[in-house]
Amino acid sequence: MSTRLPLPRTRLGAALALIALALPGLALASSNWSSVGSTGTPDELCTGRVSFNNNDAGLVSGATALSCTIRYQVHDTWDGNGILGVYSGARFTDNGIYSEVRTRLRAHNTATGVLTTLATLSSNSYAPAATPQTRYLTNCVALNFNANSYFIEVDLVRTAAPAGAIPGLPVLGQLRLLRCQ
Repeated sequence: MSTRLPLPRTRLGAALALIALALPGLALASSNWSSVGSTGTPDELCTGRVSFNNNDAGLVSGATALSCTIRYQVHDTWDGNGILGVYSGARFTDNGIYSEVRTRLRAHNTATGVLTTLATLSSNSYAPAATPQTRYLTNCVALNFNANSYFIEVDLVRTAAPAGAIPGLPVLGQLRLLRCQ
């Protein structure tokens, strides 16, 4: 016969509920930030020029030169203390010399209002492809959510193509910020 007293059901239920609530939060505390292209906010001048299709953001088809900027708010999805190092990446399609996808990780200082560009990535730094490709920067940048707000600006650019050439079709599929190891 055991001398141990059984744990009351209410305590056991409360302990299990606490564990069930805490585990997802612990997992999210070390999550990286990501956003699909279709969740961005385009500049007002881009009305009718940007197409949101499934998860992607791209310029409407055509041969005329066109450029639009889309912004993505970055939230602290890491550990909540506000200070960490990250590197950025993007999944994009750049089908040739008449298109480009540019990303800029920017900081907005909440005390001074000063905007600072922390990292930039250009699809023109890589070979063009008609299918999506994912590229990451190797430099680690420090983020301090206690002093700054962060966002990523994306420029979708199409330059004028000569007659008979395949027009540029820049598309953004995803943005990511990953914790530096």
